[in-house]
Amino acid sequence: MIERLTKRFGLRLRFALFFAALGLGGAALIAGALVFGHMRAGGPVDGYVIAGLLAGLGVLGLSAWIGLLFDENVAKPILALASDLTTRARADVDLQIDEGQAKHLSTLAPAANAINAALSEARAARQRAVERETARIAREKALFEALFRDLGEGAVVATPDNRVMLYNRMAQDLLGDIGLDRPLSDFLRPEPVMDALSRMQKARLRGQVTAETFLAASADGERFLLGRVSPILSDEELSGHVLIFRDATEDLRAHAAHDHLFMALLEGVRRPAGTIGALLEVLQSVDDLAPEERAKMRQGIEDEVARLFACLDDLGTRHAAIRSRRWPMSPVAVGHIFDGVRAQGGGPLTITRCNAMLACDGFAVATLLATILRHLTEDGTRDALRLGAEVEGAEVRLILGWQGEAVTDGQVTRWLRAPLSEAYGAYSGRDALAAHQTDLWAETGADGHRIVLPLAAAAPPLAPGDARPEFYDFNLPDAPGGDLFDTPLLDLSFVVFDTETTGLSPRGGDEIVQIAGLRIVNGRILRGETFDTLVNPGRAIPPASTRVHHITDAMVEGAPDIREAGRRFHDFCRGAVLVAHNAPFDLAFLRLKETVIGRRFDNPVLCTVLMSAGLFDHTGQHTLDALCDRFGVRIPPEARHTAMGDTVATAEVFVRMLALLRDKGVTTLGGAIAEEGRQTRLRKAQSY
Repeated sequence: MIERLTKRFGLRLRFALFFAALGLGGAALIAGALVFGHMRAGGPVDGYVIAGLLAGLGVLGLSAWIGLLFDENVAKPILALASDLTTRARADVDLQIDEGQAKHLSTLAPAANAINAALSEARAARQRAVERETARIAREKALFEALFRDLGEGAVVATPDNRVMLYNRMAQDLLGDIGLDRPLSDFLRPEPVMDALSRMQKARLRGQVTAETFLAASADGERFLLGRVSPILSDEELSGHVLIFRDATEDLRAHAAHDHLFMALLEGVRRPAGTIGALLEVLQSVDDLAPEERAKMRQGIEDEVARLFACLDDLGTRHAAIRSRRWPMSPVAVGHIFDGVRAQGGGPLTITRCNAMLACDGFAVATLLATILRHLTEDGTRDALRLGAEVEGAEVRLILGWQGEAVTDGQVTRWLRAPLSEAYGAYSGRDALAAHQTDLWAETGADGHRIVLPLAAAAPPLAPGDARPEFYDFNLPDAPGGDLFDTPLLDLSFVVFDTETTGLSPRGGDEIVQIAGLRIVNGRILRGETFDTLVNPGRAIPPASTRVHHITDAMVEGAPDIREAGRRFHDFCRGAVLVAHNAPFDLAFLRLKETVIGRRFDNPVLCTVLMSAGLFDHTGQHTLDALCDRFGVRIPPEARHTAMGDTVATAEVFVRMLALLRDKGVTTLGGAIAEEGRQTRLRKAQSY
């Protein structure tokens, strides 16, 4: 009985009941003593009653006052210490406990800090032991990540029920918003893949473990992917399959373009050639043509020859464009090209380093520059050669400069006409420029002469300090089945999101100006799977709101409207539980626009404000900043009150809360929602 009451009533309520019982007991004793005194001594009853009331009220008041002091100085600090210890034990938080909150508890707070320090040391010792034991695995993991991340083809590993558990950077480039635990059908038209999987399964039943090929379109129909699928077997059981694919879109387009070009060539040549042949036959077979007729026929031949040359020029230009689309381009650092030029020799060269990236055939560009460099130095009339780069928007200009004699256009043309390298056969420098859809030229400036080669810039690679996206998880839980509310929290996918708005009144005409989202799968924050877009609200942004989130009217002028942004965000949230800090506020803006967007946001929702109120009921501090302080999560000042900055902070807080919910016995989605439902006071305050 006592144990059931202990679980039912909280510590503060039990203390309150104790002091209430103490006060009532004291009042009862006083009343009993007065009754006994009256029975023994007699006298007027009124005096005894007044004395009893005054004494009883005094005892009750004293009990209440002492109870309040006890609650403020003992019960609340004990709960705060217990919460801090639980948070540090379950959520891997290593912050020191604030002893000032329990100053009236004597040595209890220092003892709690000693426990926290011992726990931190034990955790650190365990971590060191784990790191020693997993050093070899970490090296293999790094090798594996590097191999798959930078593989030249798209690679996806899927579970037996066709959910993604690995993808590489090329797959992300080809398939767009691919993500862990998402079904393959979200990114690929399923029929060709399913057919290949069926053929693979039939071959496996015959004892043949082979790869099957497929040609599938991306889900949006923008790309055609040529690939192969292979089974992953573990103890003769199918544990998944691997898809390796490349973009065949350009191949198919180029093939069709070449066919069209060939047919256009036939059509463009056949008529002028036939006409020229007929006119020449007439000129040769008829000797007595009048001068006027002969002049007309010659003019006709000249017109057809001109038409023929125009056709050939047009087809040559179109062929060059087709060839340039198919030439293999890849991101190459400008510094690597400069190193290649120096390695191929050509005389003393001063190089100015540049961190830009190019989308090019790096070997061809380096060889072309090295060839020009050798021609510049071969007659000894030029010196002080220098190599640098200038970045102009989406273009990087490679500059080869010198002092001395200038070069003519004829010299440059002659240099470009020669074969580039034995490795390329008869492929010339001019061919290389055509493949890159660019040209180079010589010019003279205040600092001497130079040759300029403009090339397309490429996105910079990840720096050593940048966060690497989590692109695989081989321990994905089974796909949720049955009632979603009975599904364990760790088996669910979450989308943590936040919005920035023109104001605080969704029903008063305020609109969304930014939406950001971040996925959590298998308890991991997937920093590579994000959603972040500005939204054009269709109205002016008040200066007061801009001071908070720093989004101006100019910034959202070309941004998508809520219809487009809302649909993209809805796709991003497919199959996930939505999580936000003060979720009813953000959802109110989205749900009021469901008719405009054409989609319903009917995903289950969790609110970190309500979760905090249930986990930390001893305090009224449930703001995002308070939660970050409690869990040791740091929000950079420049990221606070930005949609993505607050989303990342909420996600960090949420994954730590999941551990505390498990410790409290809340393990399913339905249990978490029921726990939130108990916070009736806060839920009423969240009515938007």
